[in-house]
Amino acid sequence: MRKGSATERRELQRDDPQLQEHLRRVKGYMRGCGLLAFPATETPLRAQLANFMEERTDETARIWIETVGPALNIPPSAWGELISDIRDAHRRWIDHIRNPDDVETYVYLRAHARGGFISHFPPSRFLSSQLKIRQIVADLLRRDLRDRQALPELLALLDQEFSERALHINDFFVEAREQDLEDQKESYRRSIDSAPAPMFMLEAPDFTIVGCNQVAEQEVGLEEASIIGRPLWALHPESERTRVRALCEATLIHASGRLENLHLERKHGEPLPVDVRTALIDYWNTRHIQTIYIDLSDRKRLEVQLIQSEKMAAIGQLAAGIAHEIRNPLGIIMNALYDLAELLADPRPEVNEDLQIAKVEMSRVQEIINDLLEFSRESRGERQAVDLNDLVGRTLKLMNKYLQNNGVRAFTDLERIPVCHINENGMRQVLLNLITNAVQAMPRGGELHVHTEAAATDRVRLSVRDTGVGIPPEQIGSIFNPFYTTKQPGEGTGLGLSVVHSVIKNAGGTIEVKSTPGAGTTFVLELPIDHPDADLNAAVPDRGYAD
Repeated sequence: MRKGSATERRELQRDDPQLQEHLRRVKGYMRGCGLLAFPATETPLRAQLANFMEERTDETARIWIETVGPALNIPPSAWGELISDIRDAHRRWIDHIRNPDDVETYVYLRAHARGGFISHFPPSRFLSSQLKIRQIVADLLRRDLRDRQALPELLALLDQEFSERALHINDFFVEAREQDLEDQKESYRRSIDSAPAPMFMLEAPDFTIVGCNQVAEQEVGLEEASIIGRPLWALHPESERTRVRALCEATLIHASGRLENLHLERKHGEPLPVDVRTALIDYWNTRHIQTIYIDLSDRKRLEVQLIQSEKMAAIGQLAAGIAHEIRNPLGIIMNALYDLAELLADPRPEVNEDLQIAKVEMSRVQEIINDLLEFSRESRGERQAVDLNDLVGRTLKLMNKYLQNNGVRAFTDLERIPVCHINENGMRQVLLNLITNAVQAMPRGGELHVHTEAAATDRVRLSVRDTGVGIPPEQIGSIFNPFYTTKQPGEGTGLGLSVVHSVIKNAGGTIEVKSTPGAGTTFVLELPIDHPDADLNAAVPDRGYAD
């Protein structure tokens, strides 16, 4: 810090409008109460008192420390430094007595009351020590100027100056505590705003919102000014409002409360699933309720994933057993149909048609069994380093004719990504199923967009987007269930996306779906890379049409 910085800081404080207003206010009180018998200007009487006090500064400090030190439990080892500080403070007061326009003493007192040593103790402790200084100076005046005519006026001026000083000290301490409260309030406000959960402050007993944090504004989709004044339950669906109101009323009685499985309505988007905690805050004559909302979105999503995984595992075991039990009888039936066709040298047309129908339907049953086995099969396939971009390119080339026949144009945006650690055959099946589903969702043709990019440090992201009919919101949660399909009878088994989910889960990846009815659907897959420090694949990124 620069040498003159402390002096410059005091000069700035001396010109502080708040300090000037403070000095004027105290002087106005004293003048109005008839306590200013002596003018606040330089006079011979002021000079006489200031000179007297200055000549006896060392004696005053010595008497003071010998009395105040033991009284305030100040260790003798600290007396030397304290006497030096008292001398300096005494001289600043003397300068003000001599010239009332010199307010350096109050600049120091104000600063020390706010953050100095004296701010750590009750004001009465410091005022007691100041009373002792006034008493010492008065005793010295009576001792040394006992026969002087000016003694009564000097004592009266001393009392006036000390009264002014005591009023300033009292106000400085009060202002310092008020500033502490404001600082604490601001710190509290900042901590509330930075909290990762929506929080609302309610005024009792009507439970209207008087404040909220930034997260609450973001989640509700409204600014604080638009939220203030509403009852808390107005932020909840109609079916939950009675429960929320009852929670607020119970909090006034029990001082805290909680409710689970609620929803916070949002201006845009689906209601936010939440739990809520409440706490009563009693402060002087005011009562408030602090509410904290706990976002359950991640927990709900994990619960759904867990239920889905358990359901898939159970169905997988059942499917495997059924498939194996059915496969043998099907083989016998297929052989019997083959033998029957051979035995009938010249079957009638209707018999031949029935045989063909039976063969087609048996082939379809065989296909369903194969899908069941693929769905139920655990990831025993060996994982290896797979160039996902290359696999996407080869799969699209394989399905190019199928895409053209259905009027679908494929576009790729394959960025430079690390190689994936997956089973190549399983991933190929995933791509085939997703592309087939996309084409079937575009009966009048459309566009298929495939995009790859690096996701996290250990993941790559694959997006498959179509411009098809989309999936209704109420069906999104069921599309990965086995045998669930939105297609017409005979057009699908309902196992394709179940197989996709199973392969991705077994690979340690994740899959999400986003869909807008009438606009299309996007499947987003995240897959583990071969190892965290894997190099980006050397292939030039592909952005354009599929072959």
